Order: sequence, then C-alpha cells, then structure tokens
Amino acid sequence: MYGVTDGKDYTDVLPQINLAFILPDSQAIRVGIAQELARARMDQLKATEESGFNFATGEPGGSGGNAQLDPWKAWALDVSYEKYFYDNKGYVSAAAFYKDLDTYIYNQTTDGHDFTALCATTPDTAFPPGVTKQCTGRFTQPVNGSGGYLWGMEFAASLPFDVFSDALDGFGAILSYSYTDSDIEIQGSISSVANQNIPLPGLSEDVWNATLYYEKYGFGARIATRYRSEYIGEVANFANERALRFVDADMITDAQLSYAFSGNMFEGLQILFQVNNLTNEPYIAYSENKQRLLDYQEYGTQYLLGLNYRF
Repeated sequence: MYGVTDGKDYTDVLPQINLAFILPDSQAIRVGIAQELARARMDQLKATEESGFNFATGEPGGSGGNAQLDPWKAWALDVSYEKYFYDNKGYVSAAAFYKDLDTYIYNQTTDGHDFTALCATTPDTAFPPGVTKQCTGRFTQPVNGSGGYLWGMEFAASLPFDVFSDALDGFGAILSYSYTDSDIEIQGSISSVANQNIPLPGLSEDVWNATLYYEKYGFGARIATRYRSEYIGEVANFANERALRFVDADMITDAQLSYAFSGNMFEGLQILFQVNNLTNEPYIAYSENKQRLLDYQEYGTQYLLGLNYRF
C-alpha cells in the first residue's frame, strides 16, 4: 500500500457588479458583469489512474484524473429587460448573456503515454504467441482548454388570461424559450465513433417550456411541457465510466391537480395528484447518426398522490 499525493494551489479574485434600472410604467433593465468560477468535479481531480493491456494486440491503455486542473473560469455579461403589467400579475422579459471563457475542462486522449510501471508487472508470457508487449499507448484524462465563448438569448412571459376577459379569471400561461451557442470545439470520442471535434457536452441549442394553469377557489390545475434539442450527453457506460453519446431531442409533459381546503375543519390541508412524463417520452442515445442506436429507454409514466398540511 502506498499513497499518492498531488494537487494545485490557486487564488482568485472574482469581481462582480449588478445594476438595476427601474423605469416608468413598471419596466426594468438589469445588467450584470462578473468573473465566474466553477471548480472541477472531484472525480476529475483524482490523483490516481487505471490502466491495463489489450492482450490481443499487446497495447496498453488507461485513464485517470488530473489534480493539476484549473477551474472553469469566464467573464460573463448578462442584460435583461422586464415589463410588468396588469397590477404586476403578468410580465414579459428578454435577456441576453455572453461568457468569454478563460479556461474550461474536457477529456483528452493522447498517444505515446508511458506505461513502464504496468509493463514491469506484466510478464511477456501473459500474451498470446505472436503478440508483442508494448509499453506506450493511449491515455485519457481531463485537461484544461482555453479561449472560446458561450452566448445566448432568453425570452419569458407570464400571462393571466383574465387580462382578455373576466370569464377567464384564474387561467393563465407561463412561457419561456432560450437559445445557446458556442464556438468551442473539443477533442471527444463519441461511443462507437472515431475521435472527432465535438461541441461542449450538455449544450442544447434550443430549450423551451410552456405551462398552462388554472388556480381559483382552492382548485389548481397545471400542465407543463419542456422541450430540449439534441445534445452530447455524458453518461455512465457498462463499466460505470463516463462516456459521451449523442442524445436525441425530447419533449416531456407533466400534469398536476390540487385542491386546498379553507374555511372548514380541514383548513391548511392540500391534496395533490401528479402525473410525470404523461406521454412516456423515451430517452434515445445514438452514435454518429440516429440509425446507429446505442440506448433506447422508456421510463414510463409516473403517478403520485400526496397530502400537504400547513399549521
């Protein structure tokens, strides 16, 4: 048994300023400028590595952490406009953001990594006849990239329908849409596809949410749909290691019914009934194109019944 010690010290000053300009007619403009920081995951910072041989070819390979990682770091600019109406029951907003990245983190695979220690503990007789043991091979670990940007736009609205007619009192909608883009491309290996340049994992271009609701006389009803366009997902593979896959777009709908008692012996009691994933939307992951399916899972529709009580 022996210990492995590694790490990195750093000190950062993160300036920020947030400004709010309150305008006539229930309007507001908000501006934020900040230097932002996000630390690496603990599994990315580990000082250990795992390695082994492909005994059919004699080539070693491995992966590990990187305790010398710098955190994600970026200068960020956020600007938003808000307009409130109908006694502040409704609003519309538009926002834009821009992040200039100084550093980010991604997995890099390199050739020619020195596996001398592994070679020394693996005898030549472990390999089939005709296979020559090699002491250099491919190694994957998280590293820092630098430069690049993220930018996007967001739009949102909350609209009570009684602004159109008193007969629609209690009905309303909450809507939002966001668009995100980036010029960053990293080295990445999608499952079952050769190495290529890929966008940052987890980045969807389009995301929108739409909620319709009714709330009055203690009754509540909501149906909400969330759409997310395709993206590169980082998921656990059969070896419980993180692997990259193309994940197809999905649209998930949830619904909720509730009733809150008041003015009687059940004052403070609320009954809830929820349905999650109403349409049983599947999770679909693939490599290179949608004909090369890697994963298709249906999680089913979930039904929940609950009680809340407020003293």
